[in-house]
Amino acid sequence: MKEGLIVKSLKGHDTGRVYLVVAILDENFVLLCDGKYRKIDNPKQKRIKHLEFVGEVAPASELTDSYIRKICKL
Repeated sequence: MKEGLIVKSLKGHDTGRVYLVVAILDENFVLLCDGKYRKIDNPKQKRIKHLEFVGEVAPASELTDSYIRKICKL
């Protein structure tokens, strides 16, 4: 798992929601944003085993909520 990946949640109340990985906490957890419900200033912490890889995005120099919303629309 690395920053800039697009993932889909497999477990929890957000099942099926698409996120962008913005940070790696350790080997089990990542921080996710979708630009709408979870913004850059309040990312969601989630276990890697509860995520499914969807795609990859080249990391932008300045991530904004509007840019993340565009990426996460599938």
